[in-house]
Amino acid sequence: PSFVAMLGGEVTASTRLPDRLDLLIAAIDEHPDAHLVITTGGTGTSEADHLHSALAELGAEIRIGGVAMRPGGPSLLAELPDGRLLICLPGNPLAAMMGMLTLAQPLLAGLSGRPEPVLGSVATGRELTGRPGLVRLLPYRLQDGMAMKSRWFGSGMLRGLAEADGVLISPPPGAAAGDTVETIPLP
Repeated sequence: PSFVAMLGGEVTASTRLPDRLDLLIAAIDEHPDAHLVITTGGTGTSEADHLHSALAELGAEIRIGGVAMRPGGPSLLAELPDGRLLICLPGNPLAAMMGMLTLAQPLLAGLSGRPEPVLGSVATGRELTGRPGLVRLLPYRLQDGMAMKSRWFGSGMLRGLAEADGVLISPPPGAAAGDTVETIPLP
């Protein structure tokens, strides 16, 4: 909730649920006046992941079915028949935060009439390994004016983000040391 507030949203309710389809459906339907519902967890395909079933049961239309990024690729955007929007984030902490920065932040800006967030840029201090077809989002710290990616950038690791000056957007081919790449500023 505090991260949503930092991004300009107003949190009207927060609920924690066990992995049960009926409870998830009820929780999404519980606040019909909300403009946006944000969920974490359940975006995968295991037996404990009920989000896709809940969206189908509620008649939601998936607008963005995933993002070609790591971490946070299973993030999605859906719209309910009543017009409410849902940002559905993965359960791993860093993956969820990357979904917040890439999907929720621009959507919250648009819903509130604020300008779209502006990306920055910085020179890399080290080579960034690429992943074909995927953008890698890497927390970084500035050292002598160069971006040094964090050692803690796995989906479940928040330490790197907690210490970060921003998030590098490493393109699919990667980047050589000294190349300039785009960054996502942190709120």
